[in-house]
Amino acid sequence: MCYVIYKYPLGRGTVNMTVNQKIWAGLLGLALTTVMAQAAEPTIDYAIKMEITYTGVLYQSTDGENWTKVEGATSPYYVPMDEAKKLFFCSKDEEDQPGDSLIPGENGTIPLSGTVSLDMNWIQPGTFIMGSPKDELGGNLGDETQQHQVTLTRGYWMGKYEVTQAQYEAVMKTNPSEFIGADLPVDSVTWYDAMTFCAKLTASEKAAGRLPEGYKYTLPTEAQWEYACRAGTSTALNSGKNLSDKEECPEMDEVGWYWFNAGKENYVNGLTCTHPAGQKKPNAWGLYDMHGNVEEWCLDWYDLDYTDSAVTDPTGPETGYSRVIRGGNWYNAARYCRSARRNSDVPNSGVNRIGFRVALAPVPSKNITIPLSEDVNLDMIWIEQGTFTMGSPEDELGRYDDETQHEVTLTQGYWLGKYEVTQAQYEAVMGTNPSGFKGDDLPVQKVSWNDATEFCTKLTAIEKAAGRLPEGYEYTLPTEAQWEYACRAGTTTSLNSGKNVTSTECPEMDEVGWYKCNSDDKTHLVGQKKPNAWGLYDMHGNVYEWCLDWYEDYADSAVTDPTGPETGYSRMIRGGGWNEDATFCRSAFRNYVIPTANDSYIGFRVALAPVK
Repeated sequence: MCYVIYKYPLGRGTVNMTVNQKIWAGLLGLALTTVMAQAAEPTIDYAIKMEITYTGVLYQSTDGENWTKVEGATSPYYVPMDEAKKLFFCSKDEEDQPGDSLIPGENGTIPLSGTVSLDMNWIQPGTFIMGSPKDELGGNLGDETQQHQVTLTRGYWMGKYEVTQAQYEAVMKTNPSEFIGADLPVDSVTWYDAMTFCAKLTASEKAAGRLPEGYKYTLPTEAQWEYACRAGTSTALNSGKNLSDKEECPEMDEVGWYWFNAGKENYVNGLTCTHPAGQKKPNAWGLYDMHGNVEEWCLDWYDLDYTDSAVTDPTGPETGYSRVIRGGNWYNAARYCRSARRNSDVPNSGVNRIGFRVALAPVPSKNITIPLSEDVNLDMIWIEQGTFTMGSPEDELGRYDDETQHEVTLTQGYWLGKYEVTQAQYEAVMGTNPSGFKGDDLPVQKVSWNDATEFCTKLTAIEKAAGRLPEGYEYTLPTEAQWEYACRAGTTTSLNSGKNVTSTECPEMDEVGWYKCNSDDKTHLVGQKKPNAWGLYDMHGNVYEWCLDWYEDYADSAVTDPTGPETGYSRMIRGGGWNEDATFCRSAFRNYVIPTANDSYIGFRVALAPVK
């Protein structure tokens, strides 16, 4: 038997590819000619496989980014060559293995890359007094002196440190900071940047199987921030001390970086003003730099006045102009770094004094269910506002030129149908069913853009009459940007599973949607394939979905709340259908038809969105 060995460096292990071939016996020499003359007709029988020898734990991936442990694998590990061509392999030492899910009540560490991790401290639920007494030195500002009782009913995790530049780069692959240093807090991040970081971290941790059930990575609410900062104290600083001077004081010097120990000399000399995380005294719950260094974005819109009564799990107003920032920064005097001190800025502001601290907090379910009839409901998933990259990279398989990548910011949250509108739902509102493939739980199809918008108009009127319509919202079709943002759910791959399409017929598409190669030329019941990270089903395949916009080329610069051109010839349809190849079902794929088109592959998904 002959062996041909190919060696490739692979993580900390080595891959050996062994080709085993039974060589025709005639190659062994003249001594066997007599035997061979009596043998059956000569054949070549061979098997090609890859032999992987490694130490530690073996992982495999289809895209080189998302890795899965190969359960039960031992070295050497053999992979058929046809399968090996589609996979990447790496090995990791035992101590580098992904950690377990965080356990409520315990601190934990999340690996972000081979060398970067994120420490999270558990914060028990409880009750505290939010705000400052009127006689607190430096605390005579009206927006914080309305002290009130706050109860947080569920525990959560807070980052032990402000998010560092190394951590930010590990998740976002970029670093916007002005003051550069891996262990320095990331600065110059907008509220939208911070929320995108949280969304991506949530998606990656869910894919890794480490996300605690019912939790997501997010920014802390203002109440969660102050509760965690105080750590049981009621003084101006979380050390249990008050300020002895509003400007420069030794009490502040113990717990944080501010103007008189970080900025005064450095700023005027053009030096770095932020400092590595964790160099000052932590609070009683083990959190560092809650005072100074960089101010930290919170989840809430800013409201000038606190309530004067006790509240439970407050999240701030529904809308606003600026977002809350807390904790003070290197540019501030001591009075601006107190536990109760409130500040705010517009959410697209990104200056060198603002960073953030991540929270892993209970998901406040804003999802709703709308009764359409006695036995038909409409499930709606809440989609938080945020920023994402719309379009596809130039090397994405199946890409078209009109998928130019650009940054899109959606400033208001909205609801989107958990499923494509079914025939039962359509009949409950419209009283008719135009579909060719009949079935209550099949997506309605053969609906025009005009039909879909009429459905939305009627549903808005019904829900308004029933007193269930949220103020300032209406049922409508999603804009193209809202559709792609919700479809991606924090992913940047061609499918919202975190995987890329590898061919027009591919198993990656089979996981998430019905398309040409698995649909048997028909639609299928909604909700049978894998949902995305935000709980939306069938965003790939089954039926195309109408969007609100007229078709036009993308902008080549960042845009906010885009709605498409005022007029046009064709309306957008997204998501692909049962009749399409996998490449036409990608998150970024754009298609468009005249608004009167009512083909068998077109349906829609309803949105409950802010009134335009």
